[in-house]
Amino acid sequence: GLGYYPLLAPGERFPIADPDLAPRLTPRPADDARFFQGLLEGIARIEARGYRLLAELGAPYPVSVRTVGGGARNAPWRRIRERLLGVPVPASEHEDAAYGAALLARRGGGGRP
Repeated sequence: GLGYYPLLAPGERFPIADPDLAPRLTPRPADDARFFQGLLEGIARIEARGYRLLAELGAPYPVSVRTVGGGARNAPWRRIRERLLGVPVPASEHEDAAYGAALLARRGGGGRP
């Protein structure tokens, strides 16, 4: 991987609490597809680091991760996340973010997922 830490501006709150953390977006390969893959891998590494930190604090590490929105349709993005998170990231039957929010609300209210 390219070791990117993609941020829009300096500063991070989670999983690293550092208001001065600079984005890391170099080296920039000539191939745009490789650059984009590096960005996605960087995002997935940040996600994995967040899950590991939560697990260190006592939360269960996820056994799978569900995604909604446009990324749910993107098989290469799901594969990158599966590889770096170490858990399945299956394609969602329902991709609308409101569906995911409704599932969380149902679960929070004592309903089945």
